[in-house]
Amino acid sequence: MSDRPTLTGLRRSVDARYRARTPRSHALHANAQRFLPGGDTRNGTYFQPYPSYLDYGHGTRVVDVDGNELLDFTFNSTSLIHGHAHPVVTRAIETQASRGTAWNAPNATLLQLAELLCARVPSLELVRFCNSGTEANMHALKAARAFTGRDRILKMDGAYHGTYEGVEWNLDGADPRSMPATGGLPRNARDNVLLTRFNDPEAAVNLVRAYCHDLAAVVVNPILTRPSLGLPADGYLQALRQVTREVGVLLVFDEVITLRVAAGGAQERFAVVPDLTAMAKIIGGGLPVGAFGGRADVMRVFADGEPPSIVHAGTFNGNPLTAAAGLAAMQLLTPEAFADLERRGRYLHQRLVAEAERFGVALDVVSAGSLVSLDLPSTVKAERSQAGAAAELMRLLHLELLTRGLKTSGLLAVSTVTTDTEIDRLTDTLFDVLDSFRQTIEAVAPTLLQPVSQPV
Repeated sequence: MSDRPTLTGLRRSVDARYRARTPRSHALHANAQRFLPGGDTRNGTYFQPYPSYLDYGHGTRVVDVDGNELLDFTFNSTSLIHGHAHPVVTRAIETQASRGTAWNAPNATLLQLAELLCARVPSLELVRFCNSGTEANMHALKAARAFTGRDRILKMDGAYHGTYEGVEWNLDGADPRSMPATGGLPRNARDNVLLTRFNDPEAAVNLVRAYCHDLAAVVVNPILTRPSLGLPADGYLQALRQVTREVGVLLVFDEVITLRVAAGGAQERFAVVPDLTAMAKIIGGGLPVGAFGGRADVMRVFADGEPPSIVHAGTFNGNPLTAAAGLAAMQLLTPEAFADLERRGRYLHQRLVAEAERFGVALDVVSAGSLVSLDLPSTVKAERSQAGAAAELMRLLHLELLTRGLKTSGLLAVSTVTTDTEIDRLTDTLFDVLDSFRQTIEAVAPTLLQPVSQPV
């Protein structure tokens, strides 16, 4: 029998180590399947063979129900920019909770948060609040339709703007019409969605001009966040801004994730101001939140009471508990804090690139501020005979890192409390794991061992 390493053998050994470390999580997941379809209520937290159940977290660490401490570089999908249970934020939550969590009336704390956001984010003249990034994008696009009187939107292929049927569409080959990204979508919803590819300004400009009389908005992540970070090419966002302004189509930035890359988000970083902006994650201090805003004339469709005004209700919209947590978290984000986040993100990027070159592995490392993504390069994905094996190796990499005490994903985030020592631990452990996988990589995905030159 051959001693040649196999992917099946590696999968068995990695899974076995994970299972041995997490028996209580395994038991909880088995029980969860009795009450939750698939054993979970959030697709993004599930992975094979089963997810780790967490018990508590402080700072950069979380502890699972089996007592394993994990150094976190995900921070609840990048939303906890100050880490877990920051004392200033938790104190604000505790104080407000003792006074009431929600009531059927406005509150002054929300007004403070609104004022802070309008002062920082270039596009915000007026802002409204909701409870998730999905809702923020949904209401921003509804505002664009009400203001323009048009139905269609243009989005980028593969871009994620939440679980809202109006945006869950991707390209169907070369056809600018769309195919569903998930089940349960009404087929006729595709009639209102056009698609093109991110960083293809010519195609986007042509579509906007061709459909301008039917097009309400172009919605775009100013930095693509799925499946990994994609930085806008020089002139791309500017081209979108110019053509939409020329023909009277609204430009909507989805800054749910990217608001953290500068005090005013990616629109400040790239000096391109959209008409409307969707936000969430960091503005809630760890509690459910969403917000959307922009030009005053557009946002007044929520206020004037005359057609085409929009009814915008929500039991927990702008609740004082989220407002208190969000205000505390945002006030901690001083210019000095952003400068430090930028430095830490750059350090993580540099360490990953340097170690990949030393190890001799092809990994695509992209960063913007405190966000850093780690993915397979396009050359590896294009190698059909090895792409599946390479993707499975990446899954096993993250699972083995979890077994070694590191909580990671393809999109990494550093927080205001992350240290250089912790970044060093991540990079050192990651490449120790890859070294332990080397023989299997050589056997099933040798293209991974052809480094890709990239900027540091």
